[in-house]
Amino acid sequence: MSRRETKREGGSLIVEVGDLVGHPGRAREVSGVHDVTLRLGESVIEGPMRVEGTVTGTTDGVQAEFDASAAAHLECVRCLSRWDDAVEVTASQHFSMIPDEDGYAIEGTTVDLVGPAKDELALGIPAAPLCDENCKGLCPTCGTDLNSDPCDGHGEDSDSPFAVLRDLFDS
Repeated sequence: MSRRETKREGGSLIVEVGDLVGHPGRAREVSGVHDVTLRLGESVIEGPMRVEGTVTGTTDGVQAEFDASAAAHLECVRCLSRWDDAVEVTASQHFSMIPDEDGYAIEGTTVDLVGPAKDELALGIPAAPLCDENCKGLCPTCGTDLNSDPCDGHGEDSDSPFAVLRDLFDS
């Protein structure tokens, strides 16, 4: 799908800016919802992304200031527990007639906020989500979740079928 063929619900994220360009300070409120799918490791955002903000005229284009949010499905990197949480970002994007390094520009007399909002939301997904800052993780021997069931230990390492391999590294 091209940026012009994006699926939207609610308010449109394609904003008419013809009357704002070249008029610094003239502004328009924007809000809309767009379905997105984003993944970073085991973290996933799939569903509606909400965007609210203001597009303000500048001498050479428009400046968009916006908040984007969506529900994310996260997995703790220590204990592998799963939960849902909101990912929220605040961002800014300048649009002019000449595309920037990301390809965002005024197209005709409109700008499409979906791309910049989606990019910023992707950057807001935690790279290493933790269910709790003090998460104890999993027991490296038996895999027990140490947050809910403290592990009492595991006999001697010589009981392990991999114990003979340990001697290879003790030289």
